Amino acid sequence: MKKLLLLVIFTTLISCSKDEFTQETSLDCDCDRVVEKLSFNIPNGNVITTVHKYTTINDCTGIQRESSLTTQIFSIGDCK
Repeated sequence: MKKLLLLVIFTTLISCSKDEFTQETSLDCDCDRVVEKLSFNIPNGNVITTVHKYTTINDCTGIQRESSLTTQIFSIGDCK
């Protein structure tokens, strides 16, 4: 009886696969994810222009880049 119970428990444990519990995340290698954002204002007479500088990283290659000054708005975590 003990052997049968152990066999049932062992079979149950083996039948559970790890794939059911893992969540696959696919990396977008064309995405440079914004990890840092620096914004500041440049006064020009009566007009104030907000410019941004971004630091991005590609999750596939690990390459980190800094952008030149731009008026485009991205949030941290966005793909650029």
